[in-house]
Amino acid sequence: MVKKSGKKKSGNHTNFSKKELSILKELLIRREGLRAETINKLTGIPSRTIYRKLNILIKKGLVYNEYPLWKIVNGQVKFCHSLLRNDNIFELHNVGYVVRLLNVPKWWHTRKNRLLRLKGYQFKSVDWGKKASNPYIQLKNDKFVIQTYPESIIIIHRKRYYSNDPYEIAMQFLQDFYDLWEWFEERMKFKFFEDGVPQMTLRGNHFNRLNDWIANKIKEEGSRFLVELDKNRKVWVDYSEPFGKEANYPTGQETLEKHTKDLLLKKPMLNSELQLAIQNVTQNQVMFDRNFQSHLKILKKLSIAVDDLRKEIKNLNKAKGL
Repeated sequence: MVKKSGKKKSGNHTNFSKKELSILKELLIRREGLRAETINKLTGIPSRTIYRKLNILIKKGLVYNEYPLWKIVNGQVKFCHSLLRNDNIFELHNVGYVVRLLNVPKWWHTRKNRLLRLKGYQFKSVDWGKKASNPYIQLKNDKFVIQTYPESIIIIHRKRYYSNDPYEIAMQFLQDFYDLWEWFEERMKFKFFEDGVPQMTLRGNHFNRLNDWIANKIKEEGSRFLVELDKNRKVWVDYSEPFGKEANYPTGQETLEKHTKDLLLKKPMLNSELQLAIQNVTQNQVMFDRNFQSHLKILKKLSIAVDDLRKEIKNLNKAKGL
């Protein structure tokens, strides 16, 4: 196994062949790593050439081998994105969803391995739940994970999606979702989705900004905390740059970044300073109210004195016959 190298190599497009860039592109999309044979399927590059190019990329400090997977070196994601002229800033990964089954084939509840029709794949039987009360069959490859249950199917996409617009990322995923289900129903020879009936529910997904090596390192070490707004909205916070926050929904990610930029650029008062300012304002308001009441009493007395003076002048004028 080749050791990871965090040393950054300088370079540009002229230092890399098209095949090396193709390999880097696939490794960036699937940061959890790829087998050499998977890279062969995705790029069409011959296996012998792939190993030769991977060894070149190792020498350039961009990839390493964690057998049997090849991965981008920690700290080199930003450089690889710039190398591929990729200015995307958002990433969506770990997208999982549950499909509730309203209608199933006749054999669904009698056949133990419901995925046998998907020939050419490896399957695993998992006894899950208390006393194996909820067992499932799992299909796992480089692109997705499928788990079947009596009343539902869980699918996790292993692909990473990139864009400058989080909603565009969601559209990329939805296209893969439709393609996968078209393939799945065709192979299973059964239409699982009922027209006009919502059956798919997102189970989990993560939106985050790219090119943050410190954040990735902190996530590996578990040095972050979770803010759970409700069962569907979660935010993870760590102590890294650029902002150290990751949300599982796009509007949350955008709000976090706007808030952080506002804190950094406008430098508003801290909560303690704001609380002290509010206390001072409250005290001033109380003092103003007291002074105002005092002023009202003085004005009232002054008004009475003016009325008395007016009466005296009137009486004096009558006495003089004026």
